[in-house]
Amino acid sequence: MTRIITRVGDAVLGKVLGREEAGACVPENGQACSCVASNGYCSGGVYFRYYRQGYYNCYGSCVTSTSRSICYVKKAGVC
Repeated sequence: MTRIITRVGDAVLGKVLGREEAGACVPENGQACSCVASNGYCSGGVYFRYYRQGYYNCYGSCVTSTSRSICYVKKAGVC
């Protein structure tokens, strides 16, 4: 009985989402995107912000983490 409910549920979900979206991340999770503002540091009264290589998460947002490589550093104000 559980198997039948699961199959029917999957079929309904497939109809609602469509073939392209069911079970897939678009764009693909982990695919590179633009540089994204990350943490920063203060030096000599100037605040510098790191920009790190971004990647797409499964929701299509361009995100980054501190483990990603630095694309560039930019002055972002005073501290």
